Amino acid sequence: MNYAKLWFTAYVNPRRFADELNKAPAPAWGFFAALQRGLMDSLLTYLPVYLLGKVPPEPSNLSFVPTEKYYGALIIIAPLVMIAELLLSSSLMHLILRLSKKRSDIDKLMNISGFTALVIGTIIIVWDAFWLIVGGMTQYSLGISHLTIDIWAIAITTIALKRILNVPVWLGILLNIAGIAVSMPLAIMFMRSPI
Repeated sequence: MNYAKLWFTAYVNPRRFADELNKAPAPAWGFFAALQRGLMDSLLTYLPVYLLGKVPPEPSNLSFVPTEKYYGALIIIAPLVMIAELLLSSSLMHLILRLSKKRSDIDKLMNISGFTALVIGTIIIVWDAFWLIVGGMTQYSLGISHLTIDIWAIAITTIALKRILNVPVWLGILLNIAGIAVSMPLAIMFMRSPI
C-alpha cells in the first residue's frame, strides 16, 4: 500500500491501517508523516493567520521573537516541534514497553506515532480553519476540543499497538496517555492557538 492510501485508510478501517502500517518502511514513513503534519500546520494554519496580521492570544515564550511576529516564526517552528514530539513520545513508549518486559520496536513506534499525528492532525487543521472562519470559539475551548479529538488518536494508536506489537489494550491506552503527557509541554511552550 502506498503512503497516501495508508493515510486515508486510517479514517475508514483502523485495523487494516495497522496491518498495512506494520509493512511500511519504518521509521521513515512515521518521520515523514510527522514532518508532513508540521508542514501542514505551518502552511495551512500559521501562514494564513500570519498573512491576516493576527497576533497570538498569548505572548511569545521566545525572547528573540516578538509576539506580533510569533505566527510567522511558527511557520518554521511547527515542523520542528512535531518531530520533537514524535521522538519524545515514541522514546517514552519504547522505554515503558522495555521496562515492563514487553516486546518493542522503536521504528514501528515511530511509524505508529507519526502516522497517527498526521491522521488526527489533518482533522484538527480542518477543525481549526472552520472555527477561524466562523468564529465563536476561544483558544481554551479550542484546546479542549483538540483533547477531545485526541480520543480518536488514542483509539487508532491502541489498535495499532495491539496488532503490530501485541500490546494489551489497557497498556496501549496508558502508553498513549504517557505519550501525550510528554509531548504536551512542548506544545504548550511553542505552539499557539490560531484563534
